[in-house]
Amino acid sequence: MIESKYLWTKQIEGIVKDKDIFELINKNRDIHDHEAFFSMGIEAIHSPFLLNDMDKAVDRINKAIELNEKILIFGDYDCDGITSVSIMYRVLSYKNADVHYQIPDRFSDGYGLNLDIAKKIVEDDYDLVITVDNGISSIEEISFLQDNQIDVILTDHHEFKETLPNAYAILHSKLSNLYPFKEIAGCMVAFKFAWAIKGEFPEELSDLAMIGTIADLMPLEDENQAIVNIGLKQLKKTSNLGLRKILNFSDLDIVNQTSIAFQIAPKINSSGRLNKARLAIELLITDDIKKANDLILKIEENHVLRKKHTEQSFAIAENLVNHLDQVLVLSSDKFHEGVIGICAQRISEKYQKPTIVLTIDGDIAKGSARTFGQISILDMLNKTSDLLERYGGHDQAAGMQLKTENIDAFRKRLNQLDIEDQEPVLNIDMEIDLSDVRKETIRKLQEKSFHTALFLMNDLRVVRKQIIGKNHVKLTLEYKNLLFDAIKFNSLEYFYNLNENDLIDVCGGLTINRFRNIESIQIMINDLRCKHLQVIDYRHSFNTVEIQDNLYSNFVVLNDETILKTKDITKLFEKYRSFALFPKFLNINFNQIIDRNELLKIYMRLKKLQQFTKFDIMNILGLHEDVANIIIQIFDELHFLKTNKKYYSIKEKNKADLSSSKTYNLMLDKKKAIDWLYQSTSDKIKNYLEVQYGL
Repeated sequence: MIESKYLWTKQIEGIVKDKDIFELINKNRDIHDHEAFFSMGIEAIHSPFLLNDMDKAVDRINKAIELNEKILIFGDYDCDGITSVSIMYRVLSYKNADVHYQIPDRFSDGYGLNLDIAKKIVEDDYDLVITVDNGISSIEEISFLQDNQIDVILTDHHEFKETLPNAYAILHSKLSNLYPFKEIAGCMVAFKFAWAIKGEFPEELSDLAMIGTIADLMPLEDENQAIVNIGLKQLKKTSNLGLRKILNFSDLDIVNQTSIAFQIAPKINSSGRLNKARLAIELLITDDIKKANDLILKIEENHVLRKKHTEQSFAIAENLVNHLDQVLVLSSDKFHEGVIGICAQRISEKYQKPTIVLTIDGDIAKGSARTFGQISILDMLNKTSDLLERYGGHDQAAGMQLKTENIDAFRKRLNQLDIEDQEPVLNIDMEIDLSDVRKETIRKLQEKSFHTALFLMNDLRVVRKQIIGKNHVKLTLEYKNLLFDAIKFNSLEYFYNLNENDLIDVCGGLTINRFRNIESIQIMINDLRCKHLQVIDYRHSFNTVEIQDNLYSNFVVLNDETILKTKDITKLFEKYRSFALFPKFLNINFNQIIDRNELLKIYMRLKKLQQFTKFDIMNILGLHEDVANIIIQIFDELHFLKTNKKYYSIKEKNKADLSSSKTYNLMLDKKKAIDWLYQSTSDKIKNYLEVQYGL
């Protein structure tokens, strides 16, 4: 039996027919006219001059261009920041400005401006600084720049404090009462600034704004959806040489929101994670073919390297997991700092616990946190703030820095907190009949980028399971005599916890898989459950340590040791519904326990000894420790033994009825149970448990 990780809630009752799927997916997302929604264009993009200080910012840019002032764009190393820098750099280059850009060192500088960077900006004689995707929290740094006669135009979208920086101009949707839509990414603020500077809608930059918007997980509504519509059209005909190179190296079946989110944006992000964001920016701003060819190879190399660092760090993190902790705090100097957020996310999903991954560098540890369910990470950090040097984030994700010496106290305090959690919820669009779903319907969903659509599919039979790559699982599932492949990325749990012929309910998305020019419907698993008795056969497996590490906690390992050491095996069968059959562990010779002649031989040899211990029995007779313990119990119950402190001796008594020994009779039963376990097929064992115990 496998329980779902989430509480499943369906938005639509009943089983939805294929002909109604697309319409109801739109309805679930409050899209009442999908044709209008997916065709929104420039008319839905709000005027840049609705942002406070836009006139002032444009006038300052024009002045800088006229006086040939030295301009610095200061950005961030994630995809939103990289696209923001690229947008501003391209529009200012188009205006023939003396423009430069800078990205903070991810590992030594951290996020945003700091005083050391500000001092270097002064030393380098810049006249104007434009922050993109950062700056709203840099109060001291921006005051320092302004005091040194360097004007700062701040463009950002992050949350702000009560006190705002003393910048020359601040462009921020949430600080602009007239601006009708607040939830835009940093790249959209930069795009609006570029629009105002250019004096006309910069369609050629819309693909960059689209990528940054999707990568930063902005809500796809209002002008965000409009820029996605416009940007996708622009990307297919893009004049951006770097984007064309990324597309060529991505081998996309379709260019849509899904491919941007899972293939294009991660490649841009990878360089930032490795502290090489400049390579991605250079690729997105260059018009030199040779340079673009060189850069795309480095970008691809970084993407592969990022994956390698992620797998290595994830493996280290898994080995550090303490299953007894309610909050996992995993620290090592072997983690790659650029991927600790990804590791925290994967560990938290696998173990269903809030997770903090800390990379240690000398006496300082930097961390990334991810929650599971409705537990607030930020609330936990607030309650342990005295142990932290700095921290920030929101309920679902956060970052922090602390002294290495405080890690143990931090872990202990987090695990002493009274954490109230509600069962995590997975909102499912609808239940469907897989045999009724057409490829055309899924293709239509893909074209409109409904990759978040979740379907419930009940009573699928596991036909085959396999590991693909190193960490992915592929299941072949049968429903109404039709076969479907189901994929779960970055998790081996379903391989180890499912067996052929298990009936499962799956919650997941649907895609069209193309292999050797043959198209088939493929399920992308989010969660699943198995409501019936499970018996998984690992009796002929050699790597039982790895198997046991991946088994769910509700699985009982059945082997000779389990049967021998469990007082009442029937209670075990009555209580549990998930069993993993394992190879023999003890390899005990039961003849030494239940054969009358063997027991007589042991009795006669011990009788010759004046006194003996359990270890004498083991060494002299060459018996397993468990066998020695059982023989002592049997002989004691037969009143053969005298006990003198730590020693035993044989009484002068010649006869006894073996059947009067409770342990002897128990061993007869256990021998039968062990023989049954290793001589029966797994199907027979399962059938027996189903019939005998009503499972």
